[in-house]
Amino acid sequence: MASRMEILILSSLIRRPMHGYEIKTELRYKHVKWWAKCDHGHLYATLPRLESKGLAEVVKEGRRKTYRITDAGRAYLLESLRALPGRDDETFFEIDLFVSCSFLLPQQEVLDLLAGRREALADQLEVARALKTSMGDYVPAAAHLIMEHRARHLQREIEFTHEVERALRAQERWGSFLQDRPIQSFVEQTGVALED
Repeated sequence: MASRMEILILSSLIRRPMHGYEIKTELRYKHVKWWAKCDHGHLYATLPRLESKGLAEVVKEGRRKTYRITDAGRAYLLESLRALPGRDDETFFEIDLFVSCSFLLPQQEVLDLLAGRREALADQLEVARALKTSMGDYVPAAAHLIMEHRARHLQREIEFTHEVERALRAQERWGSFLQDRPIQSFVEQTGVALED
């Protein structure tokens, strides 16, 4: 399974070849620090790792190396995306990462994966509620609160996943919002604020 940073970088490179600064600008545009829990500093450590794994390659040397995704990198990215909705839910970041890259998969496949996620979350919620009931008299208040937090979190994630399914089902245009536009020109044209 790819790391969050690997998924973010490869999903940028799948649009077009880029150098590190362009990728960093795109990640800042997406504000990944607060929804994917990724530090931009890891970008420059991840690029050579992707290259050594054969998932990205340098297509232009010079002042700045330009990277592009390889066929192996594309397969690795798509496989990793398909695995995200099926993972046990530990944080909301995985679903946000999946949603941000969902256009890379066929729309119906995304909807099917989300439906599977919703069912898995419902199963996890049932287990959490059963655990809370069975342990009710045998744990302190702090444990009750933690179990309740988990159950509420799972319920909210079920609701959010259902909302995502509805929104993506209604999406008429499917594909990268930026298409193959250079991120810098898009930022300059729109004046959109970048993440610090």
